[in-house]
Amino acid sequence: MMEQQVNLAPEKLVRSGLRHLGWLAGYPRSGAALVRTILANCFGHYTCSIYREHILGDAYIHAVNLLPVDGVISLKDLESAAVKQGLLTFKTHELADDTSACIPTIVIVRDGRIALESLKAFYAERNDHQYTMESLIRGEHPWGSWSAWIRSWAMYGSATALWLRYEDIMDDVPGTVDRIARWTGYTPVSHEIPPFESMHASEPTIFRKCATSGNGEMTIEEDRMFWAIHGGTMEMLGYRRGTL
Repeated sequence: MMEQQVNLAPEKLVRSGLRHLGWLAGYPRSGAALVRTILANCFGHYTCSIYREHILGDAYIHAVNLLPVDGVISLKDLESAAVKQGLLTFKTHELADDTSACIPTIVIVRDGRIALESLKAFYAERNDHQYTMESLIRGEHPWGSWSAWIRSWAMYGSATALWLRYEDIMDDVPGTVDRIARWTGYTPVSHEIPPFESMHASEPTIFRKCATSGNGEMTIEEDRMFWAIHGGTMEMLGYRRGTL
């Protein structure tokens, strides 16, 4: 009899009864891959994704310790991996829902202006879609509003979630490793990750520029529009108006 295969849709994972399930939640282009390199290199952990990332190739699979490597795995093997390392996190870009509060979660956030600039380039490079910055600011694209995503996880996500800012990670990787260690209770095996150049080489459209400053190359008008729509969310996350 064939073992039950995993349906990676979030609601299916929750209902599967998988123990030690965790979310690594981030709006697209906010740094989920960066956190996965920390989990892989500093804790020796595998991570998963609800998306079919095995198509990105061996170098990327190795960089983030992706499981499963071929996109197919049985629930039994997934359970075994989860129990062995204590928490098996699944990357998701989806909004939080009424099941999210009971799932241990790492939420990764990034200055929304830089995240949207990176998403604009990603759409063009990977999907050949040319979205204007105005449409991205307004949330008129497949992944929707940056603020709506952040606020969904703030409202419906786990009360004990670990929130990490991309800029803080890049400024202090060892400190971030220690924060994750305290949150998980796991002892790190290292406090170092590979240089960005090697991560970029593994998948250039995922590990793109490593930008931690600026306003996402927005025009004055775009920047004003962004702050008018998303200023409250930026301030909630600790980003200040005029931060460049």
